[in-house]
Amino acid sequence: MTRLVVVGAGVAGLAAAWEAVQRGRFDDVVVLEAAPRTGGKLLTTDMSLPDGTSLRIDEGADAFLARRPEAVQLCEELGLTDELTSPAMGRAKVFVDGELRMLPARTALGVPLDVHDPEVAAVLGPDGVAELVSADSADHAPLTGDVAIGPYLRERLGATTVERIVGPLLGGINAGDIDRMSLQAVAPPIAAAARAGGSLTSAAATNAVPADGPVFLTPLGGSQRLVDRLVEALVDQGVDVRTAAPVGSLTADGKQVLVATADDELTADAVVVATPANVAARLVSAVSPGAADLLGSVDHVSVAFTTLVFDRDDVPGPLDAAGMLVPHSASTTITAASWGSVKWAHWDDGRHVVVRASVGHDGDDRGRTLSDEQVTAAVLEDLATTMGITAAPVAVRITRWTDGFPQYRPGHGDLVRQVTEQLGADAPQVRLAGMAYEGVGIPASIGTGRRAAAALSELLA
Repeated sequence: MTRLVVVGAGVAGLAAAWEAVQRGRFDDVVVLEAAPRTGGKLLTTDMSLPDGTSLRIDEGADAFLARRPEAVQLCEELGLTDELTSPAMGRAKVFVDGELRMLPARTALGVPLDVHDPEVAAVLGPDGVAELVSADSADHAPLTGDVAIGPYLRERLGATTVERIVGPLLGGINAGDIDRMSLQAVAPPIAAAARAGGSLTSAAATNAVPADGPVFLTPLGGSQRLVDRLVEALVDQGVDVRTAAPVGSLTADGKQVLVATADDELTADAVVVATPANVAARLVSAVSPGAADLLGSVDHVSVAFTTLVFDRDDVPGPLDAAGMLVPHSASTTITAASWGSVKWAHWDDGRHVVVRASVGHDGDDRGRTLSDEQVTAAVLEDLATTMGITAAPVAVRITRWTDGFPQYRPGHGDLVRQVTEQLGADAPQVRLAGMAYEGVGIPASIGTGRRAAAALSELLA
């Protein structure tokens, strides 16, 4: 009898268990989750309103990238395809020069594809456009190796483009500081364009893939619907999914691994550790000290997602975008805000406006340190500045994701390869999965889980 133990029941861990079941190599699959629920950052709950109604709103990730296949494929396998919906509004604005302006539509991860695009000029202003045209020279040598996004793109695109477009977009997605983020790991298409040399905007335009279908998708019931359906399918297949079951340690026992919880010790032929990197470092320390040391070097950032519901009449101005990004130079507490009831038709009850604002990023620990009251006050002040909202919300909810966002430093890809090689040499029956390795989105996390389980299935074949 062969047993796979998956540590962590976020979407990566659950996807690993699903892949193991599909391959049929393991007689017993056990998923252990420290929290009282499954799903990790996929959490959708009802938000009560004073009139006795409620809105079902995501507290974490609210969608997945449709152009990557992993999440779409998993939804197909789980019979969720007919439940998927795309944003009613896809574009976003950015707060510059004291007002909200539409982000240019034709960019590749923030890199303008046409330096003469009027939408680019509207955001950058004449001096910023001149700076971009001057910096985007055909004389640049091809990029070699990995670099930090900010310094490199300032040289290639100018400081204004990086400050107003690239930084808010890439920094906002990753809760990061682009001066400390890996170009290769965070924006591989831009790294590929940079390796061509010459004009970066021209190379990015050449490599750009035309839009075909929606960019983002989510189940109508919210992102948690994906993991709930996945757990149902796993249990139907005989998988033992345990919550409130934190793992204390992993120790080697010959070719097997002993997985210790507070109430049990499981003997596993293979283990997938699908936890944040700092937790994974502790868990693998006994079986691979070298891999643990490397994992311990991954930084994490805490973010507070603040959901506010306003009466529609209290929100001035046109809500003609899915939300807004706020550059660090604006000196606000929030880094971004989605206008959820505009973005998602299933969040719109016709009477309220739902705003979700992010607090905290690399170099700014306020997402962890501020009290709920302080977070709310800071967010309301920023919404007054950016959106002109001065009325009190009818409901507020704060969701904290402590150490929720791993940071990809320059050389992150090499770090992941070293971790994989070290762990493979010391404990080949243990694999890693999660958002700390190949991307922070749902599809990337699913992919790491499925590949880990596939590799272990082949190892024991």
